[in-house]
Formats: sequence, C-alpha cells, structure tokens
Amino acid sequence: MSTVDGAAIFLGMTPRNDLTADFRSATMRRNAQLPQTLPANIKAELETRDDYARLTKELEFLEIRIRTARDEMSAQQIREERSQLYCKRRMLEQAALKRYQDSQVGTYLSRPAVHEHNDWRKDHFERIRHMRPEIERLTRTLGLRVPLRSPEGIPSLRDLIAIRKSDCQVAYQTCLQPLNGCCPVVTCRKEIKE
Repeated sequence: MSTVDGAAIFLGMTPRNDLTADFRSATMRRNAQLPQTLPANIKAELETRDDYARLTKELEFLEIRIRTARDEMSAQQIREERSQLYCKRRMLEQAALKRYQDSQVGTYLSRPAVHEHNDWRKDHFERIRHMRPEIERLTRTLGLRVPLRSPEGIPSLRDLIAIRKSDCQVAYQTCLQPLNGCCPVVTCRKEIKE
C-alpha cells in the first residue's frame, strides 16, 4: 500500500505518514455467491449489541481525546489505542458477516463459467469477420470434416492462401477499399498508400 501523501508533497507541506495505518489489515475473501457486506437489519442488530456499542462509544471518546491532546506523543499513543479498538470492532463485524454467510444457501451455476478472454475474442471476431469475405467463408467451412481435395476443401485452401498473402496490417470493408489509391469517401479523397 502506498503511504505517499501526494497532496502534501505537491503543496510543499509536511507529508503525513499515517494515511493507511488503519487499513493495512483490511482483506476480503471473494466468493461470487456470498454477500460481502451485512444486510441493513443484521448490521442494525450488531450495532445495538452491548459490546459493539461500547466499542463505538470508546472510539468516539478517543477521537475527542486526540483532538485535545497536548503533545504529539500522547496523540500518537491515543491513535494506537484507537487502532486496536477499530481492530476489535472489525473482528465483531467479520464474525457477524461469517455467521450470515454460513447461513446462506449456496447456489451454483449449472454449467462452468466461460473464460472471459474466450468470450471477448469470440465477440470481437463476430464483429469483424464480415470485413473479409475469405474469413467469412472460412468460418463456415473449417468446421467441416471433409478431405482437402473435396469441393468444400479446395476453396478453403484458396481462402487460407489469400489471407496469408494479403496485407495483414490493414483490412478494409468492401465499400471502403481504396479506389485508385485514394479514399472512396467522396468528401475525403485522401491518398492511401497502405
């Protein structure tokens, strides 16, 4: 975790070094089927419990003591005490959340989740495959189980050769292919070299 006080450094002030002191122990386990926070009614019940309410009152009292501390040394000791109380209160919250998560019925997907890269690539390919007729034809014929010398295999080989020989850096839609080395859009007509 970064503890750099960027605003203080930019403004030429003395940087603070306690920016992340209370958050270093914050961790969260991830399970997509489980809620990661307590519902409002359970949180309200937790806040009315004696031990939780006592910790909250002590924290409020320590905030006042930090503001009215005479020197930095005593304020630092109070901050450390406050940090310990925050940790105890967080442990109560985590225990309540764990009990709530354990009471939930697990629902699982009937099929395994598809890897996100495969979905992205498939969607991307579906959007661009119409730009080249060779690729469009190959999507229909490559899944067939036919010999290469069959009537379906020979055009597939020709399409593969055409794709291999074509300029792989630029792919034009049929209506946007350059005409005599210029852009086909009437209002543009810029010279296209590649």
